[in-house]
Amino acid sequence: MSAEIPKEEKNCGIRCLPFGSGITPTRLILWLSAIAIVSFVIGFGIMAISGEFSSGTAHTNSPFTHNAWITSNTTDIPLDEATSGNISVTMGAGEITLTGGAQEPVLMEATVFSKAPEWQPDYSTVLENRTKTVRMIDKGHTGKAWFAVHSPNIWEIRVTDTVPVALDVKIGAGDCRLNLDTINIRSLNVHSGAGDTEIDLGRYRGGRFDATIMSGIGDLTLKVPGSGNTRITVDQGVGDITGSGFAMNNGAYVSPGYNPALPVNEITVKQGVGSVYLEMV
Repeated sequence: MSAEIPKEEKNCGIRCLPFGSGITPTRLILWLSAIAIVSFVIGFGIMAISGEFSSGTAHTNSPFTHNAWITSNTTDIPLDEATSGNISVTMGAGEITLTGGAQEPVLMEATVFSKAPEWQPDYSTVLENRTKTVRMIDKGHTGKAWFAVHSPNIWEIRVTDTVPVALDVKIGAGDCRLNLDTINIRSLNVHSGAGDTEIDLGRYRGGRFDATIMSGIGDLTLKVPGSGNTRITVDQGVGDITGSGFAMNNGAYVSPGYNPALPVNEITVKQGVGSVYLEMV
């Protein structure tokens, strides 16, 4: 005698799954959807990395280096015979690299890697009393496609070595790398919401400066010259502090031969969550 099909299983095109089996039709649909999404992402990633997209501008720091996904645009801000500069850089999310070496007579060169020309940042400049002020501001992702927030947003900035400059760098989320060896710094302010920050002053030979470095979440690496007269105070929430080569003076990290009677590079570090690495070069 054949078994009678339960009423809840009649009229099914395929045999319905018993509710007691742990797999419901809804779960099955969700699993199939998840598998399809993962397969799409894996396939897209393989094509991007393997170069199946047409080649475009190369960039060493991006996994999407060899495709037409990214285009670059370089903007030069002339010095205009200024004797000092103020440079302010504000990015919502992405990656910032800032170094010296801008070619004369330029105050700042900025190369931006983005998916579309309209995603370029806004620039504003003012020349007053022979001081050139430049502001470079991210427009954000307003009006962009949903996938845009995952697109590379990379800024490579070069600053003049010929006149003293005040630097103000803000990034909401992402990595920030500043190599300031050749720049003559008047002041330095760095504010990172989330991401790793590296500031290299290991071979700095410019004038005295004050610096404030604020990092919300992420590791911070700060390199300073052993020959300089530097004092670093650290206010940290959660994480480790490594300060190789420094002496302690009233709770601050100071360079060898520190002399408060001479001009001092005062650096204040405020770290929320993450490790702080202080290196003497």
